[in-house]
Amino acid sequence: MHTTHQIRGQVPADSPLRALAGRTVTTPAESLPEVATRVAEMRLARIDPVVLPARYVPWTPIAFALAGSVLAALVTALTAILTEHYTTAWVAAGAMLLLGLGLFPVLTHLEMDA
Repeated sequence: MHTTHQIRGQVPADSPLRALAGRTVTTPAESLPEVATRVAEMRLARIDPVVLPARYVPWTPIAFALAGSVLAALVTALTAILTEHYTTAWVAAGAMLLLGLGLFPVLTHLEMDA
């Protein structure tokens, strides 16, 4: 499902729904008729709905930037090892580790959007 809108609202404090749903309720909607249906459902539950457009996040350029940064850190680490600057190599290895760990959630979001 490609979400085009998100409908968000706060559950009233005296509502029995609050124990089930919590304080804030968010539901996705794919089309404008579905937005109208979700808004009507929220109004029936005495929730004041707010319709927000879903934000697009460009995951592909972010993934390419992180992968390129990992490769740059790899080149830096190899160069530092060959020139016997071991502290720089450890720093580059740490950067590779952190960038590689940051790449996993980005790729997960990229896969979910596909």
